[in-house]
Amino acid sequence: MAARKLEGAAQALQIFIGDDDLWENEPLHRALIHRLRLAGAAGVTVTRGMAGFGLSGQIRAADRLGGATDLPVVVTVIDMPERIVELLPIVDELVRDGLVIRFNVEILRHQDDN
Repeated sequence: MAARKLEGAAQALQIFIGDDDLWENEPLHRALIHRLRLAGAAGVTVTRGMAGFGLSGQIRAADRLGGATDLPVVVTVIDMPERIVELLPIVDELVRDGLVIRFNVEILRHQDDN
């Protein structure tokens, strides 16, 4: 897959899920990474939270020993607005329970992973 240069006006797509969420027996965040990469997303980052709560009000947090279940996970995609629109059906297919947001960003500097 050829590297693309991102600069200027772009969009971010953030998907808030739990680390216990699954897609066909695979962790949902991994399924999202694989499917979004195959679809040509410029890049995806998965961040695992230490604690959080959603509309249910149930707090999920790691204990002092690092043990916890269903910690918050945020999958972030940054790409051109037209590409984000093309990726939304994948997110709609895989994410059944979670929060999905999209917002404008400005890319100030982009350095290749290599």
